Amino acid sequence: MMKIGTSGFRGIIGEEYTKDEVCKIIECTCKIIEKQKFIKKVVIGYDNRFMSEIYARWACEVFASHGIQVVLPKGSVSSPLISFAGKFENVDISIMITASHNPYMYNGVKIFSKNGQDLELYLEEQYNKISPKIKKYEILDFVEAEKRGLIQYKDYAREFAGNMAKLLKFKIDRNLKTLFNCMNGSSVSSINELKKMLKINVEVLNTNRDALFNLKGPIPTEENLDDFKKYALSQKVDFAFATDGDGDRVAVYDEKGNYLSGNELASLLYYFAIKEKGLEGGFVKNYSFSTLIDYICKKYDKNLYETKIGFKYISQKMIDTSSLVGAENSGIEVMGNVYTKDGLVVYLLLLEIVSFYKMPLSKIIENMKKDVGYNLSYREFSFTVRNKNKVIKRLEREIPEFKKEVISVGHLDGFKYYFKDGTWALIRFSGTENLLRLVCEQKTKKEVDELISFLKEYTSSI
Repeated sequence: MMKIGTSGFRGIIGEEYTKDEVCKIIECTCKIIEKQKFIKKVVIGYDNRFMSEIYARWACEVFASHGIQVVLPKGSVSSPLISFAGKFENVDISIMITASHNPYMYNGVKIFSKNGQDLELYLEEQYNKISPKIKKYEILDFVEAEKRGLIQYKDYAREFAGNMAKLLKFKIDRNLKTLFNCMNGSSVSSINELKKMLKINVEVLNTNRDALFNLKGPIPTEENLDDFKKYALSQKVDFAFATDGDGDRVAVYDEKGNYLSGNELASLLYYFAIKEKGLEGGFVKNYSFSTLIDYICKKYDKNLYETKIGFKYISQKMIDTSSLVGAENSGIEVMGNVYTKDGLVVYLLLLEIVSFYKMPLSKIIENMKKDVGYNLSYREFSFTVRNKNKVIKRLEREIPEFKKEVISVGHLDGFKYYFKDGTWALIRFSGTENLLRLVCEQKTKKEVDELISFLKEYTSSI
């Protein structure tokens, strides 16, 4: 049985990820529903990946064999929509069949808790305690389950978009020209509903289902979006936006073609919320997030909270502290939307921000950084390392020979080196992929690139 990790589990289709393994996880879910005395009703969704709808169907059959009612959207949907649907239906568990941004040969099961929150830690512990004991499962044929009323269908796209639109305080300029790249993922129904509802001027690209994602992972990185950037520049748009395979990760190009990650986007959303909307609440960041938000919170005297890497930690901390925004570099959660990261809400709020300031997005971000005195450079880099345990043991014994003085080392998640000049570097292994992640924030882009190169060479040589 696969171990439940960040928000469920993922694996290569036909190897770790099989019908048997998925059905055992659903059987485990049924046991947890019974043990916790949860409501006997769940929401299940699926994305555009290979066989996702079939795995969702098999999951329905296991739930139905326990008399647990399933609500199933017709067609593929985003993970944030399923989070919303879980809250809308007031269920304790929601299931999304997706491997998010992973390469095309992967699939997975993402599990949401009460109110559509990312899987709570106590439930993760229950899954990992009970799942190894699951040896078999029962099924009730899908058609028979439909006849008995145990499987029902509902389209949440309109309610999802309407809930998001409630976050707007200022009018959106419908003359703004934007692009939205779905990356062959499952955000299509949601962006189309928002477009229809608010009459926004957006061209939606890559809406067709391609279960192989052009043989790439549906992840909005600069490397994957080069053609999209060129097209955006040719169309002279105000900004261009992209979401990953299940719609929760984000990336943006401004009108000049500058790539913007979650660091700048989440910081801008929060900056606008406290400065222009007058909203109250703190910010939750993970261990690898930019110090840009530190500068903002310090200037405006707002609370800043830091968590381990994994969005479940951010979601829980947002609830515990009633914070306005929570973010990692690739995903952003906004209070009042859903209790998980969501790409579409970032797009909508950017429309509001650009409309309000009546100036290019690049200038808005430049002004924000100038206002709070931030002038550092940030970069993330990931690569495969075969000797994971050796790398960890070496780092536990020694500090790499940096050119700068290290004043402390943090171990909340990986190895984070704090330098005397106020900058930092982080080395950590991914919790969902066989990747080593290097993250650093330095005074210049040159220093960032040099430090990434040094750390890559250092860890690769172990």
